[in-house]
Amino acid sequence: MYIITRVIKVEKGQKAVLQEKFSQPFRLQTIDGFVKREVLIDEKSLEYDTYRISVYWASREAFYAWEGSEEHKALHKHGKGHGDMPGVIESSKETYFELATLFAK
Repeated sequence: MYIITRVIKVEKGQKAVLQEKFSQPFRLQTIDGFVKREVLIDEKSLEYDTYRISVYWASREAFYAWEGSEEHKALHKHGKGHGDMPGVIESSKETYFELATLFAK
């Protein structure tokens, strides 16, 4: 599995808006190779919340197929790439390969 993670620092007070936004169906759910999206929040800072948005792909090749698609390029060309996220302070991107996963017995 291949995972793309965005780590985003966001001003306090955006949690309800972002929870609603990330709870809605979205385009990637219909793309071959998409597995899931996971949105986590860390609220321990008094100044901002940190969101970790991970998109899981069946393989790096599946992600590259989406990233190289005309649809994906068009979304970014018109400035609609990742949608509107209010209160963003900073953002970074991380990539991972799944090494091991264990489930409850």
